[in-house]
Amino acid sequence: MSNGACIMDVHDSDVIHIERLSSTVVKDVIRIVRECGAIPALYDSNIENQSIYYDTLDGACEYFEWYVKDDPRCVRVEDVKNHTGDVIQIGMIAAMDVIFSVKDALEEIDATVMTVPFESIRLGGKSRDYWFIQVVGKKARKNLALRRMAELLKIPEGRLVAVGDNYNDCDMIEDADIGVAMGNAPEEVKRLAKVVVGSNNHSGLAEVVDEVILSGKYFA
Repeated sequence: MSNGACIMDVHDSDVIHIERLSSTVVKDVIRIVRECGAIPALYDSNIENQSIYYDTLDGACEYFEWYVKDDPRCVRVEDVKNHTGDVIQIGMIAAMDVIFSVKDALEEIDATVMTVPFESIRLGGKSRDYWFIQVVGKKARKNLALRRMAELLKIPEGRLVAVGDNYNDCDMIEDADIGVAMGNAPEEVKRLAKVVVGSNNHSGLAEVVDEVILSGKYFA
């Protein structure tokens, strides 16, 4: 499971703060996830020596079970509801239909919810059958991080390019001046993009550099 695509909240002072999930949100997510048949894993905010809490393997898919046994950060506890005070991310791995039912059920939660196909060397790459979902703070979004980086790097207006290949890239692709989707991205992601290039395995990123950035034809 991922450490989180974007868990930092950068303020004007350039001081980086960890954005924690409120205990209320954590408890609501735990309840909803369990009702949907998935198992929540809670990540604490100690990035340098992080713990990931889970409390059962009953009904777990083999990849969740493999993950929590393989990652030394994972700690089995009696009940994850006793660890809601310091959480920066909640993650889970399950079958695709379960993950999307969780995503739908979390629609009203005051947090950012992202889904991606589960990826590991055990699978030989990305899976289309098993997916990962992560719940992070409301400000922990790729588009906000991208805009903040653009400010820090003084990227001129109209020249911000974002490239993505999955659902967790949607807000970034849609918000960028030039949103680019890889050829292997889902159709919903491609529809949000201004440009679609080749896939990850067919020089898609090189195409972004040549056809979008260096050509300049998409810039105002």
